Amino acid sequence: MNETLQKLRELAQESVLTTQDSVLKDQQALLTRARMAAPLIRAFKDVEKEFVRISILQQIWPQDYDRRDDRVSGLLVAFLGPERSPHGIKLAVPHGFLQFEVDIKPDGAPVFTCVRDTHGQRPTLMDFPDGARWLDFFYKSVADLVEL
Repeated sequence: MNETLQKLRELAQESVLTTQDSVLKDQQALLTRARMAAPLIRAFKDVEKEFVRISILQQIWPQDYDRRDDRVSGLLVAFLGPERSPHGIKLAVPHGFLQFEVDIKPDGAPVFTCVRDTHGQRPTLMDFPDGARWLDFFYKSVADLVEL
């Protein structure tokens, strides 16, 4: 085999290994994010059957609030990430959305974020130093919505 073909084969093999390594890292990052978001997902599932205050529903959907689901589960816009391993949630709240999400920095450190997206304004991004404070903010946010 000539030297050029040998070099081309080596490069092709390296490319395949790099792609496989990248896919594996992405899958590991998704699993890590889902594992760190698991307490948030459990907390949401714990309250999803609770009633939302009527005044909150009126602010979110002024025209048809009485035809909307009046439980916390009705506020869920989406689970973020893969269906089997979500790494966050997005909720409808008065005048916009509230999104809780776990991300991974390039150095491997977790980032616990909350984005408050208000219609017509620049989104507000909040980063939390740890999962406990992030989860506490979720509890406080849901407490303002729920009829207790």
